[in-house]
Amino acid sequence: METENKILVVYLGIAGIRSEDIEDYVHKVTARITPQTFEGEIIIIPAQSYETRVECVNPKYVTEPELIQKHTELMKELHDELAHQIEEIRIKNEEKN
Repeated sequence: METENKILVVYLGIAGIRSEDIEDYVHKVTARITPQTFEGEIIIIPAQSYETRVECVNPKYVTEPELIQKHTELMKELHDELAHQIEEIRIKNEEKN
């Protein structure tokens, strides 16, 4: 039986957490949510929100050209958001020091 690799994207709410504690918090949450039987990739994105949400992407079902384009756009948005959040955290840490 062929394994289907999926991508789980976790937008981890970090609002209300001190900037110097965010990295440790993300590591602790990541360690707790990585299932032993999961075949795929989990992407954690710190988000300036009180809510955490999870989205699942199953690339197997992305076969039509317009869906592939949409998937590519979403992955670029995901990458851009991750880069933005990392930069925000870096700036806040620099301001604290």
